[in-house]
Amino acid sequence: MNMKATIVREEASPQRESSPRGRLRFILELWRWARRMDRLAQLRRERNQLHELSDELLRDIGLTRDEANRESRRHYWDDIGWRR
Repeated sequence: MNMKATIVREEASPQRESSPRGRLRFILELWRWARRMDRLAQLRRERNQLHELSDELLRDIGLTRDEANRESRRHYWDDIGWRR
């Protein structure tokens, strides 16, 4: 009878132990998302800076004012270079 009560009590409150592999996977996913967010913020800064360049500097890098304006109007999440 005592043994039955112990079994029921253990079944009523199952405890999940997270495995080291699960924790590592979570940390890696969190790190990937942090990198992605950092990349998006960097892309937004670069597009804002491109918009502020003078026509002479744009000519130096081979862009017209229209191309620079078009690029700076793109959304920060519109990132062609990101690996999917």
